[in-house]
Amino acid sequence: MNTQTTTTAQLMDEALLERFFASLNVRTSSAASYRRSLRSFFAYLMRQEIERPTREHALAYRDYLIETGKKASTVHAYIAVIKMFFRWVAQEGIYRDIAGNVKVPSSGHSHRRDALTSRQALALLNHVDRSTLKGLRNYAMLTVMVVGGLRCIEIARAKVRDFTKRGNDAVLYVYGKGRDDSDTEYVRLPCNARKAIRDYLKGRGASGQDAPLFACIGNRNVNGPLSTRIISKIAKDALLHAGYDSDRLCAHSLRHTAVTLALKGGENLEAVKEFARHTHVNTTLIYSHAVDRENSTCSRTVERAIFGKKSAKRP
Repeated sequence: MNTQTTTTAQLMDEALLERFFASLNVRTSSAASYRRSLRSFFAYLMRQEIERPTREHALAYRDYLIETGKKASTVHAYIAVIKMFFRWVAQEGIYRDIAGNVKVPSSGHSHRRDALTSRQALALLNHVDRSTLKGLRNYAMLTVMVVGGLRCIEIARAKVRDFTKRGNDAVLYVYGKGRDDSDTEYVRLPCNARKAIRDYLKGRGASGQDAPLFACIGNRNVNGPLSTRIISKIAKDALLHAGYDSDRLCAHSLRHTAVTLALKGGENLEAVKEFARHTHVNTTLIYSHAVDRENSTCSRTVERAIFGKKSAKRP
């Protein structure tokens, strides 16, 4: 296909769509949802007799969804899939990306917790004293939370046997909210997270495969599991020790940090959805829109229009 001559009908080709879904490596349920979103857009184009869609047509479709009463979350989900599709066809040299800059209205959802910047996350970890077994445990636990985006419940449920290898990668199998041993997922652990766990386990000494990965150290429940309340307190205390005293920063902020940094680092929406183990892409979109708001230059543009170019300089 040629980017100058490809038509709507060719973009709808089933073989092309299968290639797109294969590139995403999505679950069957997600692929079905994405397919419905794309079919809705293509049906709109066909009704309008649009042979070669442009950005203006993508914008018109967004407005059509809003005008027909679709919820903001639904509009977000539909446009997100269209953005992924046209980014992919552009990369494949099939068609130009017509949806990259299409914005959608706020869904009305936002986080009540803040994320850390990459520098703040590093400072948090560097403030942990690793000269004791407790420090080694806390450092390993916080590193896994901020690098792998683990929830407190996933940390509490982790067993020694869940820290293993899959192919050439070190991974940690996780059991999150609403899941049990028969419904497992895993996160890949890059070098620093992997080493942190190994250093802690080495300092801890021999333990059974069914023992908690992150265990209690005190005399009352030595080697027993940590509760989510204790995990939350460890994270909050570490934040305070590093100088981050805010009601909007807590253990869950470490998960926010992982997801936010993944998006800022250029990972696509579907990859981040799988990384964060979100059931629905709408949850991931909340993070994506938060990043968009953070990167917005609108206020500086307005100020420059009112006060002139000099006002645009940062102090």
